[in-house]
Order: sequence, then C-alpha cells, then structure tokens
Amino acid sequence: MAPVPAIRRGEFLLSLGEALGHAERGGDNLGLLLIDLSNLGAINRRLGFEAGDGLLREAAGQLLSVSKLPDTVYRIGSHGFAFILPQLQNPGFIALAVNRVQRLLEDGLDIDDVGLSVEVNIGLAFGRPGNYSRGAVLAQAEASLAQVKMGGTLAIEELLREQPGQSPDLELEQRFAEALYDNALELHYQPKISLHSGRVEGAEALLRWELPGHGAISPDRVVRMAEESGRVYDLSKWVLNRALRQLRQWRCELPLSVNVPASMVNHPDLANMVHDALNIWGVAPALLTLEITEDAVIEDKEAGFHVLRELCEQGVRLSIDDFGTGYSSLSYFQHIPATELKIDKSFVRRMMAQRREEELVRIIIEIAHLFDFKVVAEGVEDEATRDRLAALGCDCVQGFLYAPALSEEAFLAWVGEREAS
Repeated sequence: MAPVPAIRRGEFLLSLGEALGHAERGGDNLGLLLIDLSNLGAINRRLGFEAGDGLLREAAGQLLSVSKLPDTVYRIGSHGFAFILPQLQNPGFIALAVNRVQRLLEDGLDIDDVGLSVEVNIGLAFGRPGNYSRGAVLAQAEASLAQVKMGGTLAIEELLREQPGQSPDLELEQRFAEALYDNALELHYQPKISLHSGRVEGAEALLRWELPGHGAISPDRVVRMAEESGRVYDLSKWVLNRALRQLRQWRCELPLSVNVPASMVNHPDLANMVHDALNIWGVAPALLTLEITEDAVIEDKEAGFHVLRELCEQGVRLSIDDFGTGYSSLSYFQHIPATELKIDKSFVRRMMAQRREEELVRIIIEIAHLFDFKVVAEGVEDEATRDRLAALGCDCVQGFLYAPALSEEAFLAWVGEREAS
C-alpha cells in the first residue's frame, strides 16, 4: 500500500515561487488550484483514519495523473492539496483543468456505499503579467476557496478578468499574506496579576500588525482576513510557535496564554499542531494556556470537545475567553475541560457605575469557583475596580492599571522592575 502523502507546504511555496519567477521571465500565465476535502475529519471519525488515509492517497494519485509534471502537486494541509498549472498558453485552459480535477476527485473518491460522500471544494488563482507575486496569487486562491466553502460558486470567468490592485480589501489581504509568509507580524504581551499575592502570574500573547501606509491593523481584522482567505491554520501555527519560541528564550517558568480563533477549535490538526510546537521549543505543556471563546464549540460540540480533551491530555491548560458575550449555559461548564474563565472587559468596565453589571460579575465569579475555575477579569483600568474585584473573590486581573500589551523587550523590562520592587 502506498504511503499517505506527507504535508509539504514548505516545498510547495518554493516551487510556486520558482514557477512564478519562470512565468515572469517568459511572460507566461500560471494557474494555481487549491483542493480541499472538506469533510475528511468527519470521515475519519465515522469510518476511521484508514479510510481517510486511503482517500488522501487516492486524491494524490488522481491529481498526479492529471498533471504528469514534477513539482506541481503537493499536500499542503491535513485535508488539502495544491496543484500548480505552469505555462498556460491560453488562460481558458484553467477552466478545463478545474472541471477535470473536480470530475476525477468526485468520481474517484466516492464512498456513497457507506452513506457518506466526499466534499471536494476547489479555489483558484491566476498569475499573469502584472500579478506574479506569490503572496498575491496565494491570497487570490485562498479567498476563492473560502468563498466556495461558504456556499459560493467558483467564478472562473470573473477571476480571469480580474486585474490586480483594484480592490483595497484584496490589496490588504495580499499584504497580510505576504506579512505572514515573510514573518512580519509581531506578538506583544500583557501581564496577568494575582489579586492574592500581587505577583505576575503569567502573560497573554496578543497579535500585532503594523502596516506602513495603513497603521495598526486590529487583531480581530487580521483573524477575519485569515479565516476568509483560508489562512487561519497558518496564522494560528505562526502565533503558537512564535509565542513558545519566545517563552523558551525567556528561560523562566512564566505561564503564557495564546488565543485560538473560534474556527480552529474544531480543527482535527489543532492538537497535533500544539503537540509539535511544544516539542520543537521544549516547553512544558503546563506553561501553555489556550484561550477559546465560550461559543467556539457551539457549531460542532462533539468535534470541539474531542479536540479540547486531546489538548488537556497533553497537559495544556484551557481558558474560556470573553465570558458573558456568547451563549452561556451550565451544561457548558459541565463538559468543557477548562481550568480558567476570563470575564469580558465590557462587564468589568461598567461594574462600578451599574449595579446590575456588578451583580453579573459577582454571579460569574461564584459559579466559576463552584466548577473550580480560576477567574481572570480583563480591562481593569483603575484601583477602585481592582479592589472591588478582589472583594468579590476574583483571582487575577489584566488591564491598563498595570500595563498594556508590551513588546517582548518592554514586557521583560516591566516584569524585572516589578519583581525587583
């Protein structure tokens, strides 16, 4: 039996760059297809990983049979492939390639005999004179795939007509893709302070992107662009590895929290991503807390809780972020394997002025403690709010009263000064 094709994203990026360079020198066209077997996770859970591995092998074989060229077909994710179409003399040929790939995969990967069919989604991009940027081509292909996965159609004729540089949103997405691949993003760190001891209990890693000509791009917008363009896995992997690398460089036992986008909580590769990153950087799992929003597992509770349990089995801690803004229920507390709850800053900032908000905060703290959660309050900006939270039994706080999110150098200096005082 042939081996399952390995994930070769790095090799794919090199090959795509070389193919685009060759196309630019010759003034040729180039096509890029991104093929996603969207329900592979469900197939693995229902039929077992052997069935899923068989589908991956068959998909790779079908794509290679279409290409017949070396260095054009790559597995680039847990259930995704990239197919480079170099030297297209006629741009219309890409439509023929899409139709052939779609037909082959849907026919060759059919498993209807067990009542479950394979969902094949395809996104495409077109490289041509004036659009030979690797980041731009990837952004176009991933945005196309994301649109198809959300129920849209693959508008081949529109993409072939599309000229680069016309849409500010597309331009920003392309700049984001380039920043991600060029390692141009940053992490800042905001300390967590214990209300019992006054000491620094840890820090939260927060994404920052300063883009020349645009200024600071908000983290929410960055995550939204990553999700819409199909890059949320790559962004999450970058953030996790950068945070753990810096924690390793600090050579201290300071726990670090990393935010996980809601769309990643159900991802079948999340646990493997975390496991690999911890091993690469030699960080103890207990030093890592993954922050998830309370409604992140609502879409697919079974898959979400399964992934979260896998993470807990590794020794990683889980925190429920922005609590109070989603769809809370007591059953949620009974099942989610978290150890920490973070009260959303919107409640904290209003609690001193509105009696009802203070009562909500008190109730949240009491319920959380009943389920053995540590409670962290976000957005603490004054001593009166801090003191009231301490009286209500809150465990830790974050906020401008102590420090905003700081660059790595500034954060280490701040911690050193506070520990010395």
